[in-house]
Amino acid sequence: MSKSYDIVVIGAGLSSLMFLSRYILKNKDQSILLIEKSIKKNINQTFCIWQGPDLIDIKKIYNLKPRHVWRKIEVSYENDTICRDISPYSYECFDGKETLKELLNQCKNKISIKQGLDVRKIKNNKGLIEVITKNVTIKTKYLIDSRNKISKEQYESPPSLQQAFVGNEIVSKNEQFDPEVIKLMNFSNNKKEVEFTYTLPFSKKSALVETTFFSKRPSLIDIKKLQKKLLKRYKSTKLIKEERGIIPMILDREFINNNNIPIGLSAGMARPSTGYSMMRIAQWVKSIESKKIKQDNINEFQFKPNKLLEWFDSIFLTVCYFWPQKVPNLFMKLFSNADIKSIIRFMSDAPTLSDIFLIILSMPKKLMIHGLIKKYVK
Repeated sequence: MSKSYDIVVIGAGLSSLMFLSRYILKNKDQSILLIEKSIKKNINQTFCIWQGPDLIDIKKIYNLKPRHVWRKIEVSYENDTICRDISPYSYECFDGKETLKELLNQCKNKISIKQGLDVRKIKNNKGLIEVITKNVTIKTKYLIDSRNKISKEQYESPPSLQQAFVGNEIVSKNEQFDPEVIKLMNFSNNKKEVEFTYTLPFSKKSALVETTFFSKRPSLIDIKKLQKKLLKRYKSTKLIKEERGIIPMILDREFINNNNIPIGLSAGMARPSTGYSMMRIAQWVKSIESKKIKQDNINEFQFKPNKLLEWFDSIFLTVCYFWPQKVPNLFMKLFSNADIKSIIRFMSDAPTLSDIFLIILSMPKKLMIHGLIKKYVK
C-alpha cells in the first residue's frame, strides 16, 4: 500500500504544529500528511516564553491562551536573592497538552493526519522520498522531520551538555507561594554540575516545582530522588502531575539534505544555553510562512540561528562544562548588573547590539575570558 503527498511531516510536536498552523494558511494547494508514532500522546509538559515589546506575540499569532503570566522574577544563590520587575515584559507559561491540542485543531480538515505510524526507514529516490513504516510506505516530494536524531557522539563532545529536569505540579492546603513572582533559578552549591530549582507559582496554593541540571551525563533517576527531597519542604501537598525530560545543550545541528528538512531539536530550535524553543520556532516560522516549499527555494527553510548568539552560547557552555561551580555567580552578576529588558531580549533571541554590549559588561570578565580561551585552545 502506497500513497503520495507533496509534504510529509514526521511528529506532532511543537515545532511541527506551529509550522503547519501557519504554513497551511497560504499554501492550500499542497497535499500534506502529518504522521505521529503515538496513538494517544501523554503530554505532561509546560512551554514557557518571554513576551513584550519587539518580541513575537505568540498568543495573538497562534491563538493560544497562557495558563499564567508573571511580571516579577527571582534569582537566588546561597543567601543572596535578586528580585526584578520585568514590566513591560512578562514571563508566560502554556500548558503543553492544551497548546498542542489547539494547534492540531487549527490544522484539522486542512491536512491529513495518521497516528500510530512508527517510521522505520527513510529512502531517498530521485523523484520522491519513501517514508517506510511497519504497515505502509508513504511517498512524498518533501519531508519535514522533527525526530531528535542527535547522536551519542554529539552529546559527548565538549562542551556539549544536557539540560535534565524533573518537575511536579503540587497543590497545598496552605498558602505557600507568591503567584506574582516566578523563581527562575534558585541555585544549589554543586561543584560538578549546574543545579537549580525552578518554581512556577500558579496561585498561593499551587505551583510547578522543578529540579534542573546542566550536566554531562544526567541521571533522571538521581534527579527524581533530589526532587522528592525538595518537595518535602512543602507541607500538606498533593501531587497533580509530573513532567521530566532531557534537552540537548549542543551547537551541532542537522541541515537540509535530499529534500529532507530537519526541524525541532535536531535542527537547533532549542536554544543551547537555555533550552527555550517556542520563540525560536516562532521566529523560524515567521521567516518562511509566506513561502511555498519548492525545489528552487528549499534551502530557505533551513533553520539559521543568530551567529553572534551562537558564539556567546558556545562560550557559556564552555564555562558550564569546565567550571559548573562558578555558573551561579555568573547568573547572579548578570541579573544584578544588566538591564532586565536587555536580558529578556537576549534570552529570546532578539537582542539589539546595545543589549549585547550591556550583557558583556555585566558578565564576570575573567571567567568569560577563561571560557573564550578554553574554547579555542585545545
